[in-house]
Amino acid sequence: MRSRATALSLSSTRAIAFATLLAVMSGPAWCQTVAMITDLTGQASVESGTLRAVSILAELETGTRLRLEPGARVVMLYLKSGDEYGFTGPARVEMEEAAPRVLSGATAHKRASPLAGSVTINPGGVRQAAYVMRGGAGSSIRLLGLVATRIVDTDPEFRWQPIEGVAKYRVELTDGSGNVVVQHETDGSTYRLPESVTLQEGGTYTWEVSARGHDGRRHIGTGDFTVAAAAIRQKVKALQPSPDAPLSDRVAFAAWLEQQALRDEARKYWRGVAIERPGDARLRALAGQ
Repeated sequence: MRSRATALSLSSTRAIAFATLLAVMSGPAWCQTVAMITDLTGQASVESGTLRAVSILAELETGTRLRLEPGARVVMLYLKSGDEYGFTGPARVEMEEAAPRVLSGATAHKRASPLAGSVTINPGGVRQAAYVMRGGAGSSIRLLGLVATRIVDTDPEFRWQPIEGVAKYRVELTDGSGNVVVQHETDGSTYRLPESVTLQEGGTYTWEVSARGHDGRRHIGTGDFTVAAAAIRQKVKALQPSPDAPLSDRVAFAAWLEQQALRDEARKYWRGVAIERPGDARLRALAGQ
């Protein structure tokens, strides 16, 4: 009898464990990120016991309820379908898997994003870019681009923050094998390669700018970048929005560029949208401000 009771107990335990596993497996379908805010003016908040303010690039999961105050305007991109929904407050909206559901307020303005069907945006790929400045003794020179990025421009501009009292800088570019491609001295804080130098598609390069101050200390900054393949460069050209495109289109495109590690290219768009939405701290950070 004890053996049979033990078997029944084990069977029940397995059944509970299996049911729990099913619940865990089905959970993410309820909590998955389905949309991303691509434009916002005015005040909008997530209802989660207390109101939590949201901003551009905020990720919205299924079941999230969004509240728009009077006069607020929110544009969100549904990541799977590529459909864009615009709302004007006052309104309350709940995120469902396929589309948002209006709980109160005016109906949504819906349109297809220009990126729909061409690319998939993963909002987790949008991060605050941080330049990694490496150097030996002495203080580092802050680089203003071409650091931990892929580039589409085969004639990039090397830029750095000048150091007070330093008159000349030495720029050196090496390829992935450590071969010196070019060395140059300049009295400015920017540099472009001569026409005789061609960067290789898919090639990885390291560049270094260095200078010596009046006190004898050596200042140095080093960055790495890779030239994107032709197919990526063509896709960027085909998808890039016009300068007068809606801000939501430019935000979505910049998010995709970040996802492709094209951070310098994305920064051009972040700078533009940060000017138009100066109160958004995350946009300013992505713009390098």
